[in-house]
Amino acid sequence: MRHLILALVCQSALLFSDHTLLKNFYNLLRDDNNLILKMEIDFFQNQYGNTFNSSGAFYVFSSKEYLYDSPQIKIIVKDTLITSINNETMQLVYSYAEKEHLSILGILSGNLDGIELQENTSKYSAHFKVLDLDYEGTFQFDKNSGLLKMVTLTVDENQNFAIEVKSVDLIMDNGIQNIDHNNFEIIDLRD
Repeated sequence: MRHLILALVCQSALLFSDHTLLKNFYNLLRDDNNLILKMEIDFFQNQYGNTFNSSGAFYVFSSKEYLYDSPQIKIIVKDTLITSINNETMQLVYSYAEKEHLSILGILSGNLDGIELQENTSKYSAHFKVLDLDYEGTFQFDKNSGLLKMVTLTVDENQNFAIEVKSVDLIMDNGIQNIDHNNFEIIDLRD
C-alpha cells in the first residue's frame, strides 16, 4: 500500500512553493480516488499543565470531514458539526465549530484555511502560522521515506498539541460503525 501512496503522491500537482514534501502529502488528500486516507496516530495535548495522550486511527474523507477513533474518545467532524464520544465518561457531545475554529486534527485532514507557510528552513520540516489566531506549528517529515511523521501546533505558552503519524494507508472501507446512543449521556451544545 505504501508504494501506491508514493505513486499517487508523485502523480499529483504541486500546491505550495518550496515545500515539496508538504505539497505531496496534501495532494494525496486531494486526489479524487474514492479511497479513504487512514493514519495510525499518537495524539498529545498539553493545556495549562494538564496532559492528555491518546493513540488511535484517523480517517480523512475530505478536508472538512474526518474521524479520530481511539479507545478513550471518538471525534467525528462533518463540516461544522462535531460529535465527541467519550467512552470513559459515557458522554456523547454534539457541538458546532465556529467559522474560525481550527484544530490540529483539522490541519492534519487538509484544512489549511488561514495557514501561511513560512520560509523553508529544511527539506524535512515546514513551519506555518495561523494568521487570524496567532498560532504557530510545524510539519515534520521522515528523512528516509519523505512521509509525514509529525504535526505540532502551539496556541500559546500554556497550550500545545502534537500528532505523531505512525502509518499512512489508503483504504476502501473504514469499518466505522453507527453510534450507539443508548448507554451515553447526550449533551447537545448546538443551540
